[in-house]
This record gives sequence, structure tokens and C-alpha cells, in this order.
Amino acid sequence: MSRFHGFRTCTVCNEPCTPGNFVDHDGKRYCTACWIEKENPKHEGIEDIRAANREAAAKWKRQKYSRKEGPLPTGPMSARKD
Repeated sequence: MSRFHGFRTCTVCNEPCTPGNFVDHDGKRYCTACWIEKENPKHEGIEDIRAANREAAAKWKRQKYSRKEGPLPTGPMSARKD
């Protein structure tokens, strides 16, 4: 299992995208901060959104692991106790 897969990076700032923090438009992927900056450049919270996206990407990357870093979960346990 790769460390970070499934979500590409923003085409403008090259920051990694996480679930819920990107917009696909005309075949390009934008992070929410770059999309807001493109559509509304006078928005006051762009830097706060960009920082939140970076934190979310760092947290999401830490949650991914491989067999070398530790055992993978075996899956859900059965609800039946026969």
C-alpha cells in the first residue's frame, strides 16, 4: 500500500488534496483555497483556508501506513458470537 494515493495535488499551488478539500473543474484539480482565490480574490480567509488544508493533508498522510511501518488491520470482527 502506498503512503499517499488516490488524491492528486492542486494544479496551482501543488499542495496535496485531501477528501473534501478540492474541486475538479475543466480537467484541473484546485484546492479550496486556490478555487476561492480564483473566484473571489478579495476573500479575507484565504490564508486560513490554505493553512487548514495543509494541516488536513499532514494529518491524513500520518494516518496512512504500510506493512513496513506496522501490521495492517485484519478487518472487522464478526458480530455473531457463535
